[in-house]
Amino acid sequence: MRPPAPWAILHIDLEQLPKRLEAPAGARGVVLYFRLRGMVLGLAHELPNAFPMARGDLARRAALATGDTVALLLGSGLRPIPPCEAGRYWTLSPVPDATSLDRLARLITARRAVTSNLEASIVICTRRRAADLDGCLASLLGEIAKGRDIVVVDNGPDPETEAVTRRNPGVRYVQEPRPGLSRARNAGIAVARGDVAVFVDDDVRPEPGWIEPLLAGFAPGVDVVCGLVLPETLGAEAQIAFQYDLGFGGMGHLPLMFDREFLDKTAGSPPVWDIGAGANMAVRRRRVLELGGFDERVGPGAAGGCGDDSEYWHRVLHAGGRIVYEPRSVVRHRHRDNWTDLKRQAYGYGFGHIVALFAQYGRQRDRRDLRRALLTMPLWLLGRALKAPVRRLAGKPDRLAGSWLRGYAGALAHLPLAFRAPPVSDHSLKAGADDV
Repeated sequence: MRPPAPWAILHIDLEQLPKRLEAPAGARGVVLYFRLRGMVLGLAHELPNAFPMARGDLARRAALATGDTVALLLGSGLRPIPPCEAGRYWTLSPVPDATSLDRLARLITARRAVTSNLEASIVICTRRRAADLDGCLASLLGEIAKGRDIVVVDNGPDPETEAVTRRNPGVRYVQEPRPGLSRARNAGIAVARGDVAVFVDDDVRPEPGWIEPLLAGFAPGVDVVCGLVLPETLGAEAQIAFQYDLGFGGMGHLPLMFDREFLDKTAGSPPVWDIGAGANMAVRRRRVLELGGFDERVGPGAAGGCGDDSEYWHRVLHAGGRIVYEPRSVVRHRHRDNWTDLKRQAYGYGFGHIVALFAQYGRQRDRRDLRRALLTMPLWLLGRALKAPVRRLAGKPDRLAGSWLRGYAGALAHLPLAFRAPPVSDHSLKAGADDV
């Protein structure tokens, strides 16, 4: 049974294991992230009664949590591989020893030394969340000091957001008054000076050096690189539910490569939504312009919910491009700490996912997308609704089921997207059209 909040998060350096690890005071659960040269290799969940933990016990837990990942990373040479090939590198009972960890540490260091000649623009799309934006920009002070091109796109222009931006010399402020995250992304693409636009949400805090692995991932033919998103804190029940019940904690620790074969070999609708997160995403600016930009009918502020990122990933793969998931790039996300906000997000997830499927079918005519929207998802939601009374009696209520159901119902009003021709382009992209 999942322990109640608050949970503590501890990041453990595998090369410097403490002699004795104590549980943070007041924590009812502890998440241990095991890291090597900054790269997350695995995690473990512990109860307070497991502490204090001696170095030997901690090492054994680390071995169990990271064994498969270490074996795969060594076998693949830390190169992104197709998801279906991950199993070929696993041993029957992988237990990383000092030698294998040392080999992997050298490999991570060597990969970090690989630099890219691509120029990057960091684009932060925000809407009336000046405090979040202030924290995000504070985490980017190193990039600001380097003179990196950083653009804040204000999608609900207000004086506080502009004031926060102006306090950071060198950060450009752009207004996109028409609501919609896709419109804000397109406005950022239009003014970005770099070959690559790196999108981070205003409620994430990039770790130092997070941008280099994203840029290094742009091998020939790669159009998108996504990174890992970790929780900043798990101090409230709503934050734990967001991480484990809303699907945000599903990103793994293995570098993966997605291509057209990923689409063709998937029986159902290809799960492009599992590739990564738009909160930590880099895209080739030229390719975005060629493909017509982010679909402004989809996503927060437009139709609603989410799906603007995954719809674009779906389009990239259908066009023959490739997408890399690179977990060496890490940002930390501020999860909402109250149920009202979380239910609103669950509604948005249920809503946005279906609208994105409609838009994908409208472009590609892939029946698997329409089947998921009109058959698979309703059956899943029905099963969840039927289990809700039993869960409530068992003391484990499904507090997000209603939000998912309402989101799905609301999305059905956008079914016509599946049968309309997609927009050719948007005026916010015309400023960059000459660069293609």
